[in-house]
Amino acid sequence: MKMKRKLLSLVSVLTILLGAFWVTKIVKADQVTNYTNTASITKSDGTALSNDPSKAVNYWEPLSFSNSITFPDEVSIKAGDTLTIKLPEQLQFTTALTFDVMHTNGQLAGKATTDPNTGEVTVTFTDIFEKLPNDKAMTLNFNAQLNHNNISIPGVVNFNYNNVAYSSYVKDKDITPISPDVNKVGYQDKSNPGLIHWKVLINNKQGAIDNLTLTDVVGEDQEIVKDSLVAARLQYIAGDDVDSLDEAASRPYAEDFSKNVTYQTNDLGLTTGFTYTIPGSSNNAIFISYTTRLTSSQSAGKDVSNTIAISGNNINYSNQTGYARIESAYGRASSRVKRQAETTTVTETTTSSSSETTTSEATTETSSTTNNNSTTTETATSTTGASTTQTKTTASQTNVPTTTNITTTSKQVTKQKARFVLPSTGEQAGLLLTTVGLVIVAVAGVYFYRTRR
Repeated sequence: MKMKRKLLSLVSVLTILLGAFWVTKIVKADQVTNYTNTASITKSDGTALSNDPSKAVNYWEPLSFSNSITFPDEVSIKAGDTLTIKLPEQLQFTTALTFDVMHTNGQLAGKATTDPNTGEVTVTFTDIFEKLPNDKAMTLNFNAQLNHNNISIPGVVNFNYNNVAYSSYVKDKDITPISPDVNKVGYQDKSNPGLIHWKVLINNKQGAIDNLTLTDVVGEDQEIVKDSLVAARLQYIAGDDVDSLDEAASRPYAEDFSKNVTYQTNDLGLTTGFTYTIPGSSNNAIFISYTTRLTSSQSAGKDVSNTIAISGNNINYSNQTGYARIESAYGRASSRVKRQAETTTVTETTTSSSSETTTSEATTETSSTTNNNSTTTETATSTTGASTTQTKTTASQTNVPTTTNITTTSKQVTKQKARFVLPSTGEQAGLLLTTVGLVIVAVAGVYFYRTRR
C-alpha cells in the first residue's frame, strides 16, 4: 500500500515537472505606442477647415485624414503587433473598411481596419519591420464624417485630433433635390462596404399625378438585393408635406407595392432595375428604399450611380441620376536594414637610414604612422652611435630612404545568430509532449511496481 502511494506521488511530481518543462510559452502581441504622428484634416476638396460660414462643411461631407507616422529605431515591431488611432467623438467612420499597408519594397507591411462602432483604425503588422528595422515609417489616409449624434448644427464644431485643435462651421441637414418631384440619396453600408443603400422620395409636395410610372436603373458594377426593396405610397396629410427622407421612412403607408414591381435583369442575370405604374390619379408621396451589392471592387473616392425616371399624364418626363460615394483608404510603409559599418585603415611606414664612414658616425631614424578611423598614432625612435677610427681620408656615404603607404578599406558585416520563432501551435506541441511524458512515466511506474512485487 505504501509502495502504491509512493508510486502515485512520484508520478504526480514527474507529471508536474514535465508539464512545466514542456509547455511552450505563448508570445502575446504588443500595442505599439511609441511613435510620432504628423497629421492633417481637410475638406474633401483639400481645403483647410474653417469656422467661416462661407467655407462651411456640408452635413454629409467627408473629411480627409492624412497621417505620417515614424517609429524610433529602438522600437521593435513584431508580426502581430498593432497600432490604433482613435477619432474624436465629433467624427465617425461611415463604414467598416479593411485595406493593405504596403511597404515600398512591394511586400505587405500590415492590414488596417476602420471600425465605425468604436471610431478606431487599427493596423496589424507583418514581420516586415523585424527584417527591416531602421527608419521605420508609415502613412495612413482615410475619410471620416461628422458624427451627427455628438454635434449641434448649424454652427461651429470644435475637436482635437493628434493634439491639434480644429474648428469648422457645419451646415444644417438638407435634401438636395434631383428635380422638383424627386429626391434621392445613396450611401455605403456601415458594416459592409460592399453594400450601397438607396432612398428615394417622389412627389413630396403631395401633388396630384395621373398614371405615375417610375423606373429605377442602377449603375454599372451593382445588382439590386430584391429582398431589401421597400416601395410604398405614403398617407396623404393635407398641408403636411413630406420634408425629409427620415419623415418619409416613418410616415404610415397608404399602399405597399414592394411585391408588385417588375424587375429587369442584365445579360449576366443580375437584377439591375425595376419599374411600376400607379394607375389613376394619386396625390400620395412615394417612398422607395433598397440595397445594391457591388459586383466588382471600386477605387478610392469613386461614385456609383443610380438613375430614376418618372413620367405621368400631367407631368413632364424626368430622368435624373443620383450618386453614392464609395469610401476607401490606403496606407504605405517604408524602412531599411541597418547600415553596414565601413572601416578605413591607412598605414604609412617611413624608414630613413644613413651611414657615413670618415667620422665613423651612424644615425638611424624610424618613423611609423598609423591612421585608423581618424585616430593617429605616431612613434619615432632615434638611435645615434659614434665611433672613430684612425684611417686615412676615405669617405663612404649611403642614404637609403624607404617609404611604404598601405591603404585598406573593409566593410564589417555583423552576422546575427539565426532567430528561431516558436510556432503558433505551441499549446498543442506542449500538450503532445506532456502526454508522451505521462505515458513514459506511467509505463516506468508499472514496471517498477511489478519489479518490487
